[in-house]
Amino acid sequence: MKLLLALLITAVLLIPAAPVSAAPLPDGFADSAFAALWTRTDRAVATGAIQRSWTYGASPGEMRYEYFRGAPGDARLVQYFDKARMEVNDPNGDRRSPWFVTGGRLVVELITGRIQTGFETFEPRTPAAIPVAGDPVGNPLAPTYAQLAAYVSFDGGGRAPQRIGARVSALLGPDGLGERPDLALPATTIVRYEPVTGHNVPRVFRDFMAAAPIDALFAFGYPISEPYWAIVRVGGKEMPVMFQAFERRLLTYNPANLPRWQVEMGNVGQHYFLWRYGRSLRYAAPPFSGVRVRETTLTIPTYDYHQALASTNPGDPIYPYPRLDPARVGSPQPRTYRAIAVENRFLELTFLPELGGRLYRAVIKSTGQNAFYQNPVVKPAPFGQRGWWLGVGGLEWAAPTEEHGYLEAFPWDITVERQTGAVTVRMTTAERQRGLDMTAVVTLRADEGLFRTQLAARNASSTPQPVQMWMNAALASAANRVGPAARFVVPVDQMIVHAAEDRDLPPPRATVGWPRHNQRDLSRPSAWNGYVGLFAVRPVRFAGFYDAQADAGMVALHDAGFAGTKVFAFSQNFDRRLFTDDGSDYAELWVGAQPTFWDDPLLNSGDRRVILADWMPLQGLGDLVAASESGALGVQRRAGGALTVSVVAARVQAAAPVRVLIDGREVFRSTPIALRPDLPLTIELPPGRVGGTLRVETGGWALETSPGS
Repeated sequence: MKLLLALLITAVLLIPAAPVSAAPLPDGFADSAFAALWTRTDRAVATGAIQRSWTYGASPGEMRYEYFRGAPGDARLVQYFDKARMEVNDPNGDRRSPWFVTGGRLVVELITGRIQTGFETFEPRTPAAIPVAGDPVGNPLAPTYAQLAAYVSFDGGGRAPQRIGARVSALLGPDGLGERPDLALPATTIVRYEPVTGHNVPRVFRDFMAAAPIDALFAFGYPISEPYWAIVRVGGKEMPVMFQAFERRLLTYNPANLPRWQVEMGNVGQHYFLWRYGRSLRYAAPPFSGVRVRETTLTIPTYDYHQALASTNPGDPIYPYPRLDPARVGSPQPRTYRAIAVENRFLELTFLPELGGRLYRAVIKSTGQNAFYQNPVVKPAPFGQRGWWLGVGGLEWAAPTEEHGYLEAFPWDITVERQTGAVTVRMTTAERQRGLDMTAVVTLRADEGLFRTQLAARNASSTPQPVQMWMNAALASAANRVGPAARFVVPVDQMIVHAAEDRDLPPPRATVGWPRHNQRDLSRPSAWNGYVGLFAVRPVRFAGFYDAQADAGMVALHDAGFAGTKVFAFSQNFDRRLFTDDGSDYAELWVGAQPTFWDDPLLNSGDRRVILADWMPLQGLGDLVAASESGALGVQRRAGGALTVSVVAARVQAAAPVRVLIDGREVFRSTPIALRPDLPLTIELPPGRVGGTLRVETGGWALETSPGS
């Protein structure tokens, strides 16, 4: 039977909580004009000063320079919100003009399938098969934007007759129009006829638009459909909702809501972003001051492996660590583990000191994505030097041998240190075979989207000892799976084979081309014919794993370079029951204090060896190509070959221009824009600006790559 991870949380604060206060207002706006417009329309809603539905939404979403022919540089700055999109067509225009910021005709584009890519140019797409109201999935009776194409009109065509005084009873469903006389409520009485487009507007929508803190034509545009009722599913419950499409917005009326929320603007910004870019809209993380710490518990189904452990004797290569008899492992039962959670604005990290002091979770708070693989069961697997290993997931500390070492299944001591604007989690244990004092340190600073790690070994014995040290991250970006679009990013042109079930690869210690070998892209585990492990041929300053389909991943960073870097993943035919019970899987990204598993450098008595690494969870880059301790860069090719460039900062950065150069020639420059870890800036370069070395510069740092890499 499939086992599920149960999370039983009992919060006990290690550090006194700050007094409860009103939630601070959001930031993360791409332009001060966007912030000013939001403040004018939605600030009072956010503070509770007024009771009504949102005009744009509670938080700003993703910011992009979308290709727009005829705008300066053929690109315009836009930012998406739940209800709409804000745009700046001309950054050199009059900022005092009410039309300096505009709103796109998103509803028109969703219905027609024509994306406006310039003042006079359009890109054809399939109209959006997204419900206009209610739940985005599992909502079969709700009309879609695509279905509305037969019921809308533009430019004066398809005009409806004037029906002032009538009540709305028309019901639009999957089979077309019908009548529901019982829904002809007084609030639906037609009170206005728009002569420009020839459509009727009911009282509730007219009153809502008249009371809106923004010019109606600016915000809504003209009505392009009649008002209709629909049966939509909201929170899984079906109910009648009246809606009407306007050029820029879609209004809904739900009489079951409280009076001040009966009329709302549809989530057109969400719907449009999903339709155009194929994924859900992401938002700026809510304001959060400093760092917080709490102690909690996690209950995880755990196989009873302790009864199967057998003591070893001198002469056994793993002595004094135990072996495991698989036949004596008991069935899984819920087990509660102590957990320590630390968080800043962007990340929440969870540690399990009883399971090797591992960093178990690294959650991107703005999306809820866990950058690490999280095994839903604790189950001994037949891997590693001991002959058994706990593939729990997360970031483990591997020492003193190759593979997974000896320490990931045993308790570590843990302490938490609070500094000004930072928190440090320190874990220690005594390694029993070679007499090492092991220390793992993780530091999370306020307003950073990365965490800093250090693994250190001190030889407390009286003789030199061979020591290997590795940090091993188990990664799975898409629902605890390694998807077909996932790939490793290591900036070398060759890798060294460690072990490979793939018979098309040479034997261990041989080199292969990277990322391509014999016309095959080895950076993608989906291209492997069996499990594969590879070492980088030289030290690298970053190494990453990114899933373009999930649009998320992780990168390890160190300015001086890692002595060793290894990648590993399974093939699709590997029996995952060896380490889990639900078919989930992971990829491993290793960084080490030595180049390979064949290197065992001696550590003299009393000496200390250290690995340093920054780990940065990533999302919204499209595809990772380069990274540094300042940020990360993604590059994709759009249809037709044009490049899309995305850049994310590792920490909150003051507003600065972002420049894109190809072969040293500037091809794009933004207005000053503040970068941050939760909102990558995406730039759609115009067609024709491809090839050569691509470089992105901003805020005193730069990232560089070849588009063909």
